[in-house]
Amino acid sequence: MFQDLPKDNKLALRQVVRACHKATLATLLADDGAPYASLVTVALDHDLSPVLLLSGLSDHSRNITADPRVSLLFDGTDGHPNPQTGPRVTLMGRAERTDDARLRQRFLARHPGAALYADFADFAFWRVPVDKAHFVGGFGRAVWFPAPFGLEAAGLAEMQAGEASLLPTTLPGGGDVVGIDPDGIDVIRDGNYHRIVFSEGGAGLAKAQECLENLQKPGQS
Repeated sequence: MFQDLPKDNKLALRQVVRACHKATLATLLADDGAPYASLVTVALDHDLSPVLLLSGLSDHSRNITADPRVSLLFDGTDGHPNPQTGPRVTLMGRAERTDDARLRQRFLARHPGAALYADFADFAFWRVPVDKAHFVGGFGRAVWFPAPFGLEAAGLAEMQAGEASLLPTTLPGGGDVVGIDPDGIDVIRDGNYHRIVFSEGGAGLAKAQECLENLQKPGQS
């Protein structure tokens, strides 16, 4: 996924997480507390909190209801002959159900196919406010960080408030920009997810708007 990670470990952590379309969710079994891992599709809020759409009939939903403590592994090792040399991040927090329309929109923009079942009675959206993260960038590069991983609250609030006014945006070369965050842009092209990374992480709304305007110029997308 990445050939060269930024030297800034917090920025590298955020880039790995935001580029992932899915994650491994670890919960504790409701009946005996044993660890249980499952595959989930994921979207990310601007502050890096994972957003999930889960069926209430699933084991992981029952587990979370009994004990909301979870961790999610984001695997950025694709393309590395030895996965141990590739980047990965574990985010840890407590899952909470949410009816926030903004988070629903962020998830469905990233996973448009989920609109088919998002309104089923047994499905619900969950957000995981992150307490801490473990970043591994390869051999000899492993660090624990507490949230917020270098993100500024004021910039996050501004982007959350202004994102809807900029989206969706259709690119000249094809594809739709469906999400922006301080570290880059989410694009859906031919049904596939693509990530455009800002040259400098932690960008504000004005920088994101400038990047969108550049992408709308012919030959830039």
